[in-house]
Amino acid sequence: MKYLLLGCTLVTTVFTGPAPVISSGPTESQVVVEGTWHSDANNYWTRNDSRRWVSLQLQHDGDDNGFSVPEDQIPPLRDTSANGPVHFTLGRDAGTFVFDGELRSGRGAGHFRFTADPAYIGGMGQLGYRDLTDTDVWRFAVHDVSRAYVQALQKEGVRNVATGDLVKMRIHGVDGEYVAGYKNAGYTMSVDDLVKTRIHGATPAFAQEVKKEGLGQPSIDDLVKMRIHGVTPEFVRDIRALGYKDLDIDTLVKLRIHGVAPEFIKSIGDLGYKNVPLDDLVKMRIHGVTPEFIKGMSELGYKNVPIDDLVKMRIHGVTPEYIKQMRDVGFNNVPVERLVEFRIHGVDADLVRDLKAHGFTNLSADDLVDFSIHGKRWLKRG
Repeated sequence: MKYLLLGCTLVTTVFTGPAPVISSGPTESQVVVEGTWHSDANNYWTRNDSRRWVSLQLQHDGDDNGFSVPEDQIPPLRDTSANGPVHFTLGRDAGTFVFDGELRSGRGAGHFRFTADPAYIGGMGQLGYRDLTDTDVWRFAVHDVSRAYVQALQKEGVRNVATGDLVKMRIHGVDGEYVAGYKNAGYTMSVDDLVKTRIHGATPAFAQEVKKEGLGQPSIDDLVKMRIHGVTPEFVRDIRALGYKDLDIDTLVKLRIHGVAPEFIKSIGDLGYKNVPLDDLVKMRIHGVTPEFIKGMSELGYKNVPIDDLVKMRIHGVTPEYIKQMRDVGFNNVPVERLVEFRIHGVDADLVRDLKAHGFTNLSADDLVDFSIHGKRWLKRG
């Protein structure tokens, strides 16, 4: 990494309370980084406020750093059809980036120079970061870890955070307001938990909504698990509205993992399976006992089949198609248990046709199973 150090005098740090006021002043050294940059005005993204963010890529001494900037902060890069020379600056609390280069159809490239602000280095020392390395200052500049950002975290009790964790928190949007939100929800959290909840969208607002649903005070892991699997407050209310009042987070997560949606429960209920225990609903989804499967069985005369039998039929491949094929070779109205036994022992329509072709007629269901188990003995009888 290419750094130039400009000599200055040493700053004296003074602590004035939980959120000290930062004063500018000289510092021990000033960090300068030089390298190349490129951008593409067509490569952007938006946030909820529809503000466009343009990505900048910086390269220096083999290192690659990318970050996004609101396009109103870098007006020259807004025009997707721009051509010609370009010069612009980007101010950070840590210092200033100066960019020079060329634009071609909205794509930019050139050289940059970053110069750290001595007051920033001194001010960060007052906040407890007295031994920042040149790399720390550079990373803080790239990701805009400002003094105000650190002060806001410290005001909420988040102190002595490692420099790498500060960058991680900044990247993922964990700020003082976010920490305060979780404190108001009754949580005291580690840096890793704060970042984890932010990554997965388990926000303080989400935690508050979950508490309103009567699920107690979920752990951070539970909140994250709920977000990962889509257990929303709306989902909880929909399941309760179907008569399931005694719910816990693990059960709700299990329902979502296996696709036990309110629509599935309603469809099963319309076919006569009402107030099915949640564990049975999960079992049905795992083994593919769908409303379509139940309808198919009902149309063939297998009505109101117990759920355990429906599951057994699906596990062993007793489908409506299989039943129709067995009827075609003369086996009608076979009980469910016998159909399952057939499938376990490999009895199918092809076997029945082969046996008839060898002269075995008027075979019973027991005969078919016996042949499947003791085929060689039967062939001798033929």
